[in-house]
Amino acid sequence: MQDPLPDANHRGPPEEAMVFGGEMRLWAKLVNIAVLAVLVAVAVSFLWLMSSLPRIEGRVPVKGLELPATIARDSVGIPHITARSVRDAYFAAGWTHAQDRLWQMETQRRVGAGRLAEIVGEAGLPSDRFMRTLGLRALAEASLEKLDKPTRDALQSYADGINAWLRDHWHRLPPEFVVLRARPEPWSPADSLVIGRLLALQLTNDWQSEILKAKLAAHFDARRLAELWPGSPPGTPVTVASGLADAVMAAVPETARPHLASNVWAVSGERTASRKPLLANDPHLSFQAPVQWYLMSMEAPGLSLTGATIPGIPFHLVGHNGRIAWGTTTTHADTVDLFLEQQVGEDSYQTRQGNERFSVRQEVIKVKGGDDVTLSVRGTRHGPVISDLMAKDLAKPGQVVALRSTALEADDVTAQAFQRLNRAIDWRGFSAALKDFQSPVQNFAYADTAGTIAFATAGRVPLRKGGNGSVPARGWTGEGEWTGWIPPDKLPQTVNPKSGRIVNANNRVVGERYPYSIATEWPEGYRAQRIGEVLDSKAGLTVADMADLQLDQLSLAALELKELMEGPPSIDPQAAEAARRITAWDGQSTADRPEPLIFAAWLDQLWHDILADDLGDDFKAFRRVRPEVLAGILTSHRHWCDDETTPEAESCEQISARALERAVKALSERHGPDMATWTWGSDHRAVFEHPLLRHLPLVGGISEASIATGGDDFTVDRGTYLPGSFRHIHGAGLRVVYDLADLSNSRFIIATGQSGNPLSRHYDDLMEAWRDNRGLAIGRRQDNAAVLRLEPGY
Repeated sequence: MQDPLPDANHRGPPEEAMVFGGEMRLWAKLVNIAVLAVLVAVAVSFLWLMSSLPRIEGRVPVKGLELPATIARDSVGIPHITARSVRDAYFAAGWTHAQDRLWQMETQRRVGAGRLAEIVGEAGLPSDRFMRTLGLRALAEASLEKLDKPTRDALQSYADGINAWLRDHWHRLPPEFVVLRARPEPWSPADSLVIGRLLALQLTNDWQSEILKAKLAAHFDARRLAELWPGSPPGTPVTVASGLADAVMAAVPETARPHLASNVWAVSGERTASRKPLLANDPHLSFQAPVQWYLMSMEAPGLSLTGATIPGIPFHLVGHNGRIAWGTTTTHADTVDLFLEQQVGEDSYQTRQGNERFSVRQEVIKVKGGDDVTLSVRGTRHGPVISDLMAKDLAKPGQVVALRSTALEADDVTAQAFQRLNRAIDWRGFSAALKDFQSPVQNFAYADTAGTIAFATAGRVPLRKGGNGSVPARGWTGEGEWTGWIPPDKLPQTVNPKSGRIVNANNRVVGERYPYSIATEWPEGYRAQRIGEVLDSKAGLTVADMADLQLDQLSLAALELKELMEGPPSIDPQAAEAARRITAWDGQSTADRPEPLIFAAWLDQLWHDILADDLGDDFKAFRRVRPEVLAGILTSHRHWCDDETTPEAESCEQISARALERAVKALSERHGPDMATWTWGSDHRAVFEHPLLRHLPLVGGISEASIATGGDDFTVDRGTYLPGSFRHIHGAGLRVVYDLADLSNSRFIIATGQSGNPLSRHYDDLMEAWRDNRGLAIGRRQDNAAVLRLEPGY
């Protein structure tokens, strides 16, 4: 059959249509090419970023390593280092820290050295100005030569390991370096010491209270001030001008603000099922992602360490070495004083011996994307002038404020103390090592396989010519001069107490008859009281019992205060129901119950309604609820309850009832009217934010880890929260339980995860285990471990 002849009238597609179709096909090709290019770019970028994750298996030649070493990681990324020499063990520790936490290390050393603005721009200037004024970097360099040779060698070997990693991975840096287009400089031993000094600064907190007290002294008499600071000695404090006090408080950046607490306890073999001691510790720091702690074990001839490190520092701050175990809490010692100095002329200040010239140094701060900033730092015999940071014109005529701190002593050898106690084999060696511990002042709990338990406070606590450091001193009078330190052998210490237990939760460590002044303010004793009650209620204690106690969420503060907060019956039905619930509540602050949420909102509102009118703008500096102060107001100092902004005189009962109604209304607006559906965990969530990536769109959520938690500011399971939002911001980022019958059976857990890289599966894989305190046994190489073999490279 023949094909039909073409229609003579058919002319085919017009020329315009053919051109249009060709253009369409061309654009389609271009679009496809563009899409393909974008996909390829995304894929390449993803692979490049993923290349920043550490290599954990195989063999790697490493220049600087003397003998082969291995890094065996378990299923959650915890490394076990095996080396043939102590030098190579610290080298491998530096390599490992750099693999997993380089960005954390970089930011910490830059914060301490006052060089943050170099990579983040103007946002880093407040921190840099403060740190340059203190001069932490220069002090670290000066103290390096004071250390003994084994400590310097460990610091140098650790730095060599970091630098070996940097040298071989400069093109595969963590994503934060890519975002900021920054490159890390070589690591030095002084960088580790800077981080140590920064930690010491962050673990002291009394001086900001001192400046607030001095400011309020202009508005309240000594009696009313004593009602706000019940532990302070009687007498009128030094008054600091409002503007000067505000300048000092504003000068302190977030990087230097304290957020500290901890729990530690030990029980002797007489109280345990194994007949050997148990020791539990959970240091409390502010939450961030990644958490500050990093778990690691190390083995080398003459060296065996398992426990928690801070990346950037080679030594184990909390851990065991196969024979002894230790944990720490902050003493809250008064180791920072403010001195009000009287300026004379342009370049001098008054002293008891006559006028002295200010020392002056110039600090040049480089700012990314901006001009260099030159900072002129004035110094006095008491320390750097910090009031210059904000405004020189806010003081009384000629007055400035200088700061003295044990963290600013040039001869500090605290790193040496850690190197020595890491290798101690008994209490004698451990306590000898503590004599080198200088800043910050810490409490150490100790236990060993021979059965000894002990406790000691270590660090430099100033002796003063006059006063006790609870208020700023007048520098020209000599009244607050530091004349030395409390002798180490006079600091609190106990070995094998008759009670068979040791407990500290930042509570007072000395009695009223102690001859020296360690502090005038101590944290509330609720946590220590609860720990003691639970320990005394049980016999045959086990590792599981210790872990359960670390999660105890009974709030003794809530049980005490709720009885004092009762007001007249409310006509508001929701407030009445809330009151009934709180009355029947047993004080357990668990995440799944409404009562902890109701109580926290009520307490927060009541504290605000009582004090905000009296303190005005200064209330924000007094925002954290202080149970002892509140109890005093509701029982003895009831004049605080009267609202000064109203013509009527209010009673504490009226203020409390109104506060409950306001709190319940706010919660109803947030969670709906059905109180039975409210839960503490809906608001009280532990949030770990990445300091940098949280500010970036899209990736901010990826870099954040959060989980619902229980507890409050006064429970053993510390749940410190932001007032108003109740977001959990501070608590036990590390929990440890040591079993001295078998130290390999000890349990460790940290929040977030081992990796600091948000792309890693170990960035936040420990969150649920941390919340539930499912501790991990570490220190033994597992059969399924990923093993990386480091070999000497030349």
